[in-house]
Amino acid sequence: MEQELRLLYQAIAASSNGIVISDPNQADNPLIYVNRSFELMTGYSAEEILGHNCRFLQGSDGDQLALDEVRAAVREERDCLVLLRNYRKDGTLFWNELRLSPVHDERGHLINFIGIQNDVTERKQAEDELQRAHDELEDRVRQRTARLAEANAQLQGEIAERQVLEEQLTHQAFHDPLTGLPNRNLFLDRLDLALERPGRREGEVAVLFMDLDDFKVVNDSLGHEVGDQMLLAVTERLENSMLGEETLARFGGDEFTVLLEDVASPSDAARVAERIEEALRAPFVLRGRERFVTTSVGISFSGQGGERPGDLLRNADLAMYQAKAKGKNRHAVFEPGMEQRALERLELESDLQRALERGEFRLHYQPKVSLRSGEIVAMEALVRWEHPAWGLVSPAQFVPVAEEIDLIVPIGRWVLKEACRQACRWHDRFQGRPPLKVCVNLSAKQFQHYALVKEVETALRESGLEPDALDLEITESVVMKDAPATLATLQELKVLGVNLAIDDFGTGYSSLSYLKRFPVDFLKVDRSIIQSLGEGPRNEAILSAVVTLAHAMDERVIAEGVETEEQLARLREIGYDFAQGYYFAKPLPSEAASALLAENPRW
Repeated sequence: MEQELRLLYQAIAASSNGIVISDPNQADNPLIYVNRSFELMTGYSAEEILGHNCRFLQGSDGDQLALDEVRAAVREERDCLVLLRNYRKDGTLFWNELRLSPVHDERGHLINFIGIQNDVTERKQAEDELQRAHDELEDRVRQRTARLAEANAQLQGEIAERQVLEEQLTHQAFHDPLTGLPNRNLFLDRLDLALERPGRREGEVAVLFMDLDDFKVVNDSLGHEVGDQMLLAVTERLENSMLGEETLARFGGDEFTVLLEDVASPSDAARVAERIEEALRAPFVLRGRERFVTTSVGISFSGQGGERPGDLLRNADLAMYQAKAKGKNRHAVFEPGMEQRALERLELESDLQRALERGEFRLHYQPKVSLRSGEIVAMEALVRWEHPAWGLVSPAQFVPVAEEIDLIVPIGRWVLKEACRQACRWHDRFQGRPPLKVCVNLSAKQFQHYALVKEVETALRESGLEPDALDLEITESVVMKDAPATLATLQELKVLGVNLAIDDFGTGYSSLSYLKRFPVDFLKVDRSIIQSLGEGPRNEAILSAVVTLAHAMDERVIAEGVETEEQLARLREIGYDFAQGYYFAKPLPSEAASALLAENPRW
């Protein structure tokens, strides 16, 4: 037996395969024997290897599946054959085919594992090379097959493309590319057919001309991509509001038209307009935020002196502008007198376009009085238009037009700069007094304009006015229209150091969850609420509640529209901080305002 064992040992030691023996009864199954071939295969000496588990040959990127199979074989005391990716002592990679077998004693107890390791690096490289060649061949076959299929598909596609192209060109010629609705050409064609249809005497032809109110603000503030999403959502609502007999078309931009045939009375067309208004009443959700859209609708009939498509469209367009002039979000029926009013408006728009470059705008100033000291502490800048022929034009007459023709932003920019310059002139003239503040109103479009913060910064820098001497007023309805965006803009303005006020407070709807987060300094209570003083305890309770709310948020309260001494006294008792109104002074030109400041009156 000793001789057999000696011969076996010599055979193992002389084997060209790497042979290892491990002891599973010791922790981590260490190696207790390695032959010379294993040393040559790995570059490690027996002294470096014995007492260690040979997993260290795997390096940091060992094949987890192969290692798991070895561990399972050890755990289950069975044979296994795996291919391992190992690293020699010098770091070179080699592939090792390991056959692991358990050794049991005469009682069946596991005493050792013998591993026979064969370096199969050349075979693995040959197999890999063969596989790469096979893959490359398959890839070339696939590419060639794909090219043949592509050429065939291209040939078939070219045949069908001409047919599709003809259909597309026909469709594009008569349909809007964004919404898929009939376009102007198709609408006019159908309108012409409706007007020329023989025997059309049961009813009239009606045209509804729609324009989305303030839609340009959406494009300017949120971008044209969001604007297109809004138009698609509006189109879906409009289509759902139609009963199937009407022709709905998009004329372009935010303009839509509806063709009605055999309309018995104006009330029938008005009901269609009411359906449209109702369909748009619910908010639209775009990019996770609610947006509201309204429309102004003009209605014209073939029996109103217009039997040509162009006449009906022009009349409906005029009626639509009349609906906008009455406050938007409504409809109006064409009346002959609208043509003259349209000409007058056109003249107003033309003159207004030139008013800014001609320097026809003026600022009037109305004092803001401290109810604690009775002194004038600020002047509110109010824009006026001095027309060369008409004299002073009421802001109520030209401001809405300026908003519609996109002049309100440059006008507002001029107001801001001129008010800052005037405040500096007053500071130089009335040195020794507390610095007088100037208040500037921001329109909805100006507040939502992307360059507002930069323009405020420029006005302060060019005039030399300290930021704390400028109060910016934004109406409550504008502030709450898009509260998250408003909060971001207010915070940017606040960083400049200016003061912020919510104007016309009490006429809209303020969410307290946002109101407490807005970095505003003043709440300016609307004149309609101030006029309710003396009308009962409920009204005074509301006025007191506003003061309590504002002071709790470390804000001050301004009452506008004060006209009587009694109102002033009661506001002082309630705790208001400031007041404005005709009781103190009407809006004054800068010269008269300077004279009033020179008097330094007290109330």
